[in-house]
Amino acid sequence: MIRHPLSLVAAAVLGLSAVAAPAQAAPASAHPVAQSGFGVQVAPTGCTTWVQWVQEGNSYYYGRGNVQCATGRYKAKLQCRNQQTGVGYVVYGGSAVNAPGTATATCYSGNVAEGVYPVEDPLPSAGVTGCVSWAEWVHQGSNHYYGRGTAQCDTGTYRVQIQCRNAQTGQRYVVYGPVVTAPSISTTTCYQGNVADVVSGVPA
Repeated sequence: MIRHPLSLVAAAVLGLSAVAAPAQAAPASAHPVAQSGFGVQVAPTGCTTWVQWVQEGNSYYYGRGNVQCATGRYKAKLQCRNQQTGVGYVVYGGSAVNAPGTATATCYSGNVAEGVYPVEDPLPSAGVTGCVSWAEWVHQGSNHYYGRGTAQCDTGTYRVQIQCRNAQTGQRYVVYGPVVTAPSISTTTCYQGNVADVVSGVPA
């Protein structure tokens, strides 16, 4: 009495697994590729970044940036700063690599890499992507204040937005820079003597 129902259940389970087996998806590829057979771009994901020292003769500077991602095709982008003048800028690496390769870029001689970012290759055709921003000192005679903001993006049309603060009154306000197209920089300055608390790139 007991054996017969059990054998029916076993046969039913085996039958279901035999029918379901062909419908199972093929195992995922162990090595992700940058593009599928249909030309769909795979964005960089799972990215790790780091900075290295650069040696040029007797000179050393912390200016080489590296990017390694788990998927996609990408370049390296650095947000650099000239330590003597305080001015920031962006440089792109010259060559794109497929994951999990390492893409590199280097700041101008003696300058410091403050940020390292992956840049999708080829770039997306629409929207504002890959924005980086930073603040700088403004020098007006004997007056110095941390009130200039700059934004730079990989694609699109955008402008810099700065949330400024009057350090004496605590009053906050927002100023915008000129509209530009990637990869140009958009720069503006808070009112004289005021501080740039937050700098960002925003679509125009």
